[in-house]
Amino acid sequence: MSYQPVGHIRALSGVSDDTVVGSPSTVGSQPAILEEHAHQGGGEKQQVVHQYAELNTPSSPYAFPLREFNDIRAPQYDHHANVSRLSSTSTKEASPHVRKVSSQQSNNASDTGRGSSRWLSKSESWAPEVLSLVLAVLSMVAMIAMLAHFNGRALPLWPSTFVTLNAVVAVLVTMTAAFVGIPLSNGLSQIKWIRVRAPGGAPLADIDMFDSASRGAMGSFGMLVKGRGGVLGSFGATIVVIALLISPFSQQIITYPSRTVPVSSPDAATTFRALNYSLVLPGMSDLAAFVPILPLKAAVYNGLFAENGKPWLSLPFTCQTGNCTFQPFDTLAVCYSCVDMSAYMSRYCADGIPDNGDMSNCGWILPDGPKLGSSAEVFSMTSFFPTGLGDAPYSSIMRLVFMGTESQSGLAGALNPWAKQCTLQACVQTISSTVTNGVLNETILHTTTNTSVISPPSLSPPSTTSSLPPVSITPANATGNGTLPRHETFLFRREAILGMQLWWSSLFANGTASRNADFINRTVAAASPTSNHQVVVNLTVGISSGATFFDTDVVQAFYWNYYQYPSGIEDLVRDLSASTTVSIRSLVGAGAEAVGGTAYRGESFVSVRWGFAAVPVFAVAATGVFLALAAWGSRRVGAGLWKSSALAVMVHGLDGAARTEVFGGVAGLGRQKAVARRVMVRLDDTEGDAGGVALRVEEKY
Repeated sequence: MSYQPVGHIRALSGVSDDTVVGSPSTVGSQPAILEEHAHQGGGEKQQVVHQYAELNTPSSPYAFPLREFNDIRAPQYDHHANVSRLSSTSTKEASPHVRKVSSQQSNNASDTGRGSSRWLSKSESWAPEVLSLVLAVLSMVAMIAMLAHFNGRALPLWPSTFVTLNAVVAVLVTMTAAFVGIPLSNGLSQIKWIRVRAPGGAPLADIDMFDSASRGAMGSFGMLVKGRGGVLGSFGATIVVIALLISPFSQQIITYPSRTVPVSSPDAATTFRALNYSLVLPGMSDLAAFVPILPLKAAVYNGLFAENGKPWLSLPFTCQTGNCTFQPFDTLAVCYSCVDMSAYMSRYCADGIPDNGDMSNCGWILPDGPKLGSSAEVFSMTSFFPTGLGDAPYSSIMRLVFMGTESQSGLAGALNPWAKQCTLQACVQTISSTVTNGVLNETILHTTTNTSVISPPSLSPPSTTSSLPPVSITPANATGNGTLPRHETFLFRREAILGMQLWWSSLFANGTASRNADFINRTVAAASPTSNHQVVVNLTVGISSGATFFDTDVVQAFYWNYYQYPSGIEDLVRDLSASTTVSIRSLVGAGAEAVGGTAYRGESFVSVRWGFAAVPVFAVAATGVFLALAAWGSRRVGAGLWKSSALAVMVHGLDGAARTEVFGGVAGLGRQKAVARRVMVRLDDTEGDAGGVALRVEEKY
């Protein structure tokens, strides 16, 4: 029988009972054959099983020195030794690697192997990977369904304070990533068997490369860098790397921005508007027949001297949350308007035009009477009130005329004459009202006035004033605000207007503000005893050197605003009208009513950014495609579903001769990896049952 250097135990037949199977000796050129007898009762010789044990050949990893028998030490292994014959009494001590196997034991082993193969074939399936993929899909679907349910809603109130929406999403994402990892890992491991099973084989190093890739992202990234994974392997490695982004991207899916939502309470937001105004007190004389009520007087002083530019802040309102809105509404009000009268000014000389034509000491005058006596007078104010002569619209309350010779930012003595007229009158305003952070803000959208000019009856004693018709105003586009018919009429009682005029005539009496001592004790007198107009007084105020003296606080207020602000006079008149309107709107139950609005409270809500969900969804879907391709590839080449089994590598690894031929004398893992890259192997079973399925060396570079 010839020697076969293959690392398998081969059954031999036709060997005599006296043949000894064992290790080679030093005296022959053939391996030594040891004889083993098996005797059972009656001394009958039973069948002898001879096995050829290649346990001490150069290609075997189990080479060992022979032990001593019968006080004779056998020399070390020698291929040129002759076959020695040993007695049956010494076979037990010939070698510890010799095994006694009977025919019945061999048959039982074969049956056990076939049973294991049948069991293995039942377990060789993709069921664990498919189940993991299904669980990953279910976890992802559960997360998406939950996000879709809470998207746009307020923060959910969970039964436990320790459970939040983010925590539930994190658990589902972790489950998804864990379930995705199983088919990815086993699929990448299976690819190495597909590669070595395919015709032509694959480099031996690819087995190690795919094994590393199946363990995690580092190995997969290394395989992508090397570019040796093929289309399917690179696809799986890419999914493994992308799967690292599942957790960070999932954490970006949910945000919690703030928004304002309406409060359902009907009393959460209220403001007020005036439908009519008629409150006035009787006076003590015919010249002061009516007196305005105290709240109106307080509002006027607030508008003139508060210096906050927001007189409407004194309007009472309700806003429980600090942020409220109101639909535009109409309200009775006192409006103002200012026009530039500078174009109507003309030179005025009290003593006539001088003969020499020098008009440096002359002043300026307007057509209806207000004037500046000379160029030395730099500021002038005149107040007018309707007297029933038809000289103004019936709704007018007061007219103020301001004149001056200096610009606001000009030099002292530099002549720049100007004139401005401002009018206060009853009107209807369309207002947009909001409350932001507890601060009321109102914007006038539209103003409606009654410009009709009529001749009311002359003043009568208080007992007959009821015959005076009220000022009625009907806005063309009435809002109604849901409380009144759309085209309602607002009424301003004439007696209330007269009371305001009589009080304002003294409050806004013409006075003086001067830097010249000659005007400090000047006496105010009527221009003409028969004049139907109120007294006209010129105020001389400038920015020249010297102390400034004011006759009244009102004059001081207008003087200050003119030089302090670009539109100071108009701003002060606006504050005066707004304060008066606030007083009229605040008298609830006496012509004013509440206007309902909407209060808004801030809340945090769930906002889902679906773009960040693309990564986990892609990872799960791509894993399903990868698993299907791996299963199809295994079936196509007939590769066993050994995946990441270490047992499969040990059972079906390189045979002994191939290991010696390829890696003989190569020490160190690094050098062995370098050699493995130059060896092409293929999983082959062409030698039949005798050879078994094993990696065969196809080519070595």
